[in-house]
This record gives sequence, C-alpha cells and structure tokens, in this order.
Amino acid sequence: MIRSRLNAVISICLLLVFSSLAGCSNSSQTSGSGKGEKVTIDYWYTWGGAEAEEMKKLIDEFNKSQDRIFVKGLSQGDIQKQMTAIVGKNPPDLATHFDENRLASWAERGAMMPLDEYIKKDNYDFDDFLPSAQTAVKYNEKTYGLPIVMNTWMLYYNKDLLKEAGFDGPPETIQELEEYNKKLSKIEDGRIERLGIWPSQTPHIWMHGFGGQIWNPETKEVTAKDPGFKAIMEMNKRMWDQYGSDALDRLVTSEGKYDSAQNSFFTGKYAMSFDGEWLATFIKRFAPDFNYGIAPMPYDENHPESKNSGFTNVGVLYIPEGAKHPDEAWEFLSWITEKEQMAKFAAGVGNLPTRKSATEDPIFKDMPEYDTFKDYIVNGKMHSVPQVPFLEEYLTEIWTAQDEILRGKIDLEAGLNKIQEKIQPLADKTSSK
Repeated sequence: MIRSRLNAVISICLLLVFSSLAGCSNSSQTSGSGKGEKVTIDYWYTWGGAEAEEMKKLIDEFNKSQDRIFVKGLSQGDIQKQMTAIVGKNPPDLATHFDENRLASWAERGAMMPLDEYIKKDNYDFDDFLPSAQTAVKYNEKTYGLPIVMNTWMLYYNKDLLKEAGFDGPPETIQELEEYNKKLSKIEDGRIERLGIWPSQTPHIWMHGFGGQIWNPETKEVTAKDPGFKAIMEMNKRMWDQYGSDALDRLVTSEGKYDSAQNSFFTGKYAMSFDGEWLATFIKRFAPDFNYGIAPMPYDENHPESKNSGFTNVGVLYIPEGAKHPDEAWEFLSWITEKEQMAKFAAGVGNLPTRKSATEDPIFKDMPEYDTFKDYIVNGKMHSVPQVPFLEEYLTEIWTAQDEILRGKIDLEAGLNKIQEKIQPLADKTSSK
C-alpha cells in the first residue's frame, strides 16, 4: 500500500520536528544522597539534531539557575524504549512524546503520572494554555502531561498559479476547493503535470471543516459513519477518481525531496498544499522568491458554523510512573513550560507555543508567517484528537480503510462499516473497565 502524500508529509515533518539521533547531553553530573549534593534527574527527549540543541540550551540554563537539581538529558527517539523502561521499573524521571496520540493508552496502562496534584499545589497556571492544548493532555479528567509546542495546518497556495487560472484569492469553502482543483490541475497524455491539491486529505484533520467527529464522548461510541467524517471520505474519493491510482502513484515517485528546493509545491507541481507552520520556514530557506499565500482550512458551505475550524497537535512532556525523583522532575517540567522558556524553545525549533501568553512574545518576530498561524490557533476553532486508549489503532484503521476505498478495493459504506466494526469493540472494552 502506498501511503498518501499528506500522511507522508506529516510523518516527514514530525520526524524533522520531533525525531532524534541518540546522543547524550554534553553536561554531566554525579548525583548523591548526601547533604548538599544535587539530585540528578534523567530526562529523555524525542527531539534530535538542531532541535535537540535547542533543548540542551534550556537544560543547561536550568542547571545553572540553581544548585539543587541537575538535569541529565538524553536525546532518545524510540518511544517504545520508554515503555520498556517503565515496565522494567527503571524509567527516566521525565520524558517526551512526539504528539498526544499515545497519551490515553499510556495513562490507561499506568505508565504516566497524573500531574493534577502538582498543578494544584503549585497553583500552576494551566489555564494559560490554549484550549486544544489542554484537551490534548487530558484523559478521564486528569492531566497526564504538559504541552510545550504545537503544530497546526493551513492551506498554502501559489499566488501566481491561482491568478493564471483566474482566481483572485484562495478557496474559502470545500466546494470552492474542488472547483479550484479541477481548474488548476493539468493532465497531458494521461500523465499528471500539475495537481491543484493532493486528492487524499487526512480524514481526522479535515473532517472539522465538515462539522465531523470520530468519537462521541457522551455515548462512548466510535462515529466512523458520522455525516461529517463520511463527507471528507467522499470528497477524497471524488478527487482521487479524477486521476486514478496509477497516475497518482507515478506522480508520487517523481516528487522532489520535501525539505529542499525541489519540494513539489515550490516547483509548481502542486498549486496548493495543506501544510504546517514549518513549511513557511522551508520556503524562506529553499525558495525565498516563491510567491505564496496562506489561508484557513476550507469549510463545507453547508456547515457555516465550521468556518475557521482547524486541527492541532502538541509535543508532550510527562513524568513516567515509577520515576525515582518525581518532585524534582516536576520542578524542571514546570520551569521549562513557563512562558519565557516555552517561547525560546518554540521559536528555536520553528513551532508554535501552547501558552496564550507566549503567543505574543517578540521572540517570534523573525519566524516566517508566525502571525498568520498564531492568529489561527488563538482565534480559530481548534480541535485535537479524541483522547481514547485505542486512538492509534483507530487512526491506523482509518488510513487502511481510506486507501482501500480510494483504490476501489472496497466501497465507501463497506469501508466505514469495517472501521466501525473493528474499533467499537475496543471502545466497549475500555468503557467496561
């Protein structure tokens, strides 16, 4: 199965933003239990490369700021090693996840400590976090992590190509998007020379423009047959069938490297691209003369209440169950997620901050298109994934079913039924506990 372009893009971006090469912090310190000796906390983080360097700067700053705690950082991108260490009762004192997709399942398994007592005791200003960031780290009304950075996706468009096709601005509605796609795409001798936009958008992200959902928290039901979710699958199928699997597969194999001047959006193979805040940084670096604009996700004209809807995910810091020094880990965790430190890190790695107060920090003045994305996450109707323990299995099943639907291996109704029938038993099992 060939993974859809946007899924690949998201995976690549997450790797660029969050993945890491194993390597220890340059700092080192021997901990001890005697009077006056520092407590060493082990901190495993999933950022690597240049992003890891930004994290090391903050670790060093904290270590120099006081003489009671020493943070020993380790760049560790293998999430499963964290679980192995927790099960083996030898976890780090603090760790991170790429995003919130595993939070509920790990919390359900007792792998993450709830932080609510710490938040209450220290009067920690959790309410300063943006609503979708708060939702992302809560499960069963408990807080299992703190979100340090955020991603969101918007519609990038090539101003020159849109003008050439007779459009004076980006599409606002889904219906307009499909019209733009038809006029902007170019097919020659059965080969795709240019696409308006990739015809397979991520369902659980785009469904919000249709007023859709994949989970009903009140009834504890999987809602793969929800009209809004079904609508995005129908749109993807309509757009996919305009070209066919063979032509689209050939296009994918000819695409340029995403994080380079050969990015297919920069070179004009795509007139529009649904992408994150990091793409503006790539444009500045690799295609500084590219004439582009950015707009909110289009919404269904039949659901005007969904205008300016969007999707976010976050980078999560958490204290593993069984940590030897949870109090000291919390002290560092609460410090690094304060406004000033958060802003430094988010700006350093090219992501968005999760605190409302941090969004206005002048440190972001040189970040390309920052104000555009900031206004979206602050003033838009942002959504995050539902925090359910079977989320990873659910999203995998959605991708699998969509691929089969697009390629004509199964019809839409059968695909949605397949998702529902496979995932609802997992929901029932969780609810019965």
